Amino acid sequence: MAGNREAVLLMTHFIDDVIVARYRRLVAESGSRPVFVLLNASDDVNPSYRRPRDLKVFSFTAESLRGLGYPTKGRRIRDKDIELFVFPFFRAYTEFDRVWVVEYDVEFTGRWSELFDHFADSQAALLATSLHRHAVNPAWPNWPSVSTPEGPPADLSRFVRAFMPFYRLSRSGYLALDAAYRQGWDGFYEGIVPRILLDAGLGIEDIGGEGEFVRPANLGRFYRSTPADNTLSPGTFVFRPIRALPGPEPGMLWHPVKPETATHRTGWPIKRRQQIVHRATAFARQSMARLGRMLEKP
Repeated sequence: MAGNREAVLLMTHFIDDVIVARYRRLVAESGSRPVFVLLNASDDVNPSYRRPRDLKVFSFTAESLRGLGYPTKGRRIRDKDIELFVFPFFRAYTEFDRVWVVEYDVEFTGRWSELFDHFADSQAALLATSLHRHAVNPAWPNWPSVSTPEGPPADLSRFVRAFMPFYRLSRSGYLALDAAYRQGWDGFYEGIVPRILLDAGLGIEDIGGEGEFVRPANLGRFYRSTPADNTLSPGTFVFRPIRALPGPEPGMLWHPVKPETATHRTGWPIKRRQQIVHRATAFARQSMARLGRMLEKP
């Protein structure tokens, strides 16, 4: 990791005992990398939770994303713009060259530092999972969202999809994405991030699994998936189905893992009407939490 200072971000829209336990495990196994909770505060559905003092939280809001100043991206919090969640962190912490992002429902049945250290020498701007070209699954429902500054491309054969509940992004990658979004790129992030980085002359690499973007030594390692299927199933690191516990196989990534003991087992909603209801509920809970804290003061 010489010359490349890394941080680890546990990305979530709530904090509870399960999140705290995952944060503490990352701290213990990060290999001296600083660890933060990357909290979507606009959608925090558990605002009254009393955070322990050892929890290091970096919060962002819908206003944070609008403040990025892109013409189409980030006008509100939505599933197609999840890659933007880390951008305010890159702006605030300029000392970090690379950032690992771990969604709240990702598990690894090994020591986290072994996985992070394995890729310390990789110069890829993006490390992600299930990297595959458009031809592998042209029926993926998010391809129609892709739009370049010139408009929707007539030919998607050059495009590459990634699966990014777990990924590493370099500062050079962040800067290339920032420039592209200022030019008007838009679309579901997993369908445009790889192409933007490749067009900028940067490298992308698959963490494991199968396919042309995997180093030969990593073929079949760290996770399994089925890129030709929209859910990426069967596999260990997929979009669906949800599992309560990671599998028993050591040294593997698992997603989505949402324990029965978790306070909130569902992600934030995708459909616009559901988002409005969700935001209203989150706002009400946050207001009640603020009122409760005010009433506690002497």
